[in-house]
Amino acid sequence: MTAQRQPAPWLPPGTIRAVGHISNKERSRRAAARQRRLPWEARRAQLLDACLNAFVARGLEMTTMSTIAAQAGVSKPLVYRHFHNRYEALLAVVEEQGRVLLETLGLNAEAPAPSDFESLIAGFLRFARECPSAFRLLFQMVDASSGPSRRHLEGLRAELGQALAEAMLRGVSSPKDTVAALPSSGLGRLMVSILVGVAGGLSRGEEPAVVARTLHRLLRPDWVIAALKPEGEELALPLGVSFDSI
Repeated sequence: MTAQRQPAPWLPPGTIRAVGHISNKERSRRAAARQRRLPWEARRAQLLDACLNAFVARGLEMTTMSTIAAQAGVSKPLVYRHFHNRYEALLAVVEEQGRVLLETLGLNAEAPAPSDFESLIAGFLRFARECPSAFRLLFQMVDASSGPSRRHLEGLRAELGQALAEAMLRGVSSPKDTVAALPSSGLGRLMVSILVGVAGGLSRGEEPAVVARTLHRLLRPDWVIAALKPEGEELALPLGVSFDSI
């Protein structure tokens, strides 16, 4: 009696159905092994990038954990190892891109050096030009959502607005009194809104530095302060400048 011949006897039984054909189970095992090769931080960076692209491409409501997994080219269980749900994934990518924005503007250091107004404007416009997906997510999409992601964005806008207002008012002789009035005047929020509008309307080929220089000329501190000055209150301006001369 002739013994039954087993193809590729060096492989465990069930690994292949026929010579040269890998079973689905073995294919899945190999794919999972490849997915485990990246270190944790590298994998998270990959998933955050996939989250950003998925949310921008499909919208906040249409993006699921399966969408993120497909965008990253990994299994859904692997995505769940990093994020419990899509809302946590959204918060993570908002936090990450907010950090990148502040880093671009030099505002996330423990003791950041004071930035001049024009440099902050140019940095924001450069971020919008070089990271269009991140700009759209932070300033054109998350605003319409609710929950932790929107609250984080509100804090980011407040920090950015405060930095812009302080930079604008640095040439005023009594900036502390003026900056203290910002919550009521809304100067910081106004500056952020103007920048978001300008950045969203940048044309192809426009240089952020040139646009920033023009915007800086338009947003002269003395003009802005005069417009926001409370009724009957005098605010100090740089030497040689008066409200009557505006």
